[in-house]
Amino acid sequence: MTKSRRLAYTALLTNVFIWGIAFPLIKPAFDFISPMQYLYFRFLVAGIVSLPIFLIYYFKSHPKLSYIIKVTLIELLGITIPLYLLYEGLSRTSSIEASLLGSIYPLFIVLGSVWFLHEKENKREWQGLGLALLGSFILVIGPALSGGIDSPSSTIGNMYILGYGLTYTIYAIIAKKIYKTKPPLYTGSLTYLMTALIYGLILNTQNILPSLSILTSNTAVLMPVLYMAIPGGIIAFALHLYAVSKIEVSEANLFGYLNGLVAIPAAYIILGEKPGVITLIATAIIAYGVYRAEFRSSQ
Repeated sequence: MTKSRRLAYTALLTNVFIWGIAFPLIKPAFDFISPMQYLYFRFLVAGIVSLPIFLIYYFKSHPKLSYIIKVTLIELLGITIPLYLLYEGLSRTSSIEASLLGSIYPLFIVLGSVWFLHEKENKREWQGLGLALLGSFILVIGPALSGGIDSPSSTIGNMYILGYGLTYTIYAIIAKKIYKTKPPLYTGSLTYLMTALIYGLILNTQNILPSLSILTSNTAVLMPVLYMAIPGGIIAFALHLYAVSKIEVSEANLFGYLNGLVAIPAAYIILGEKPGVITLIATAIIAYGVYRAEFRSSQ
């Protein structure tokens, strides 16, 4: 293994830890604010913190305004709607199932790439994808199968997260056709601030735009916002871009499936959540499906 590949793996494994514990850390904040209010704070903070990165690059390179606008609009498509669905789902379901369902979006991207970009998959990969999708379906309908009204899981919440995977796939396919290599890191600040503006306008029309005092006076809100704005946003995004510059994008996406391995113990330690039998069965099916789809024999 080359040094650059080892560094790429280290970056991706760091992201697995960062994102794996994210949902258990974030979920308690929804006792005080709504998912959209949380996202408004998160992207407002991330945009302000990362603004110097954009300004330094802009004054140094003077990129075309048309290109910056195009990239920003593309990234808004991949953030605004998908993340709202993801966090709305998290507020309605357990952090374990949210993490597991939220980490299978690469499967949808593979299927979308086959359908729209005419990429090829072999028989073994199709079998693995089918199993992983079956496991995901079981996770979605798990609450209905268990019949527990008071279960921490929610079929509606799981459907929201499934919607996140589908909408993010649309963005990923569009971005894959437009970007020659990867989305520029320096546009992150504009994307974050525009996302905060969109959420803020929606909240204002509903007369529920939160005051900054909620953020500064409540650590249960402040800490999750800072966590996803800086380590979970700016740092994790930079690590991901670094990794995909060193190894194949498809290989980098595989690390997303490992988030659940961190999320399950994190949810138990932080929230006291325990995975049910149906969740464990579905997780095993997804894991085997991913293994079968992605395993390459020495032959």
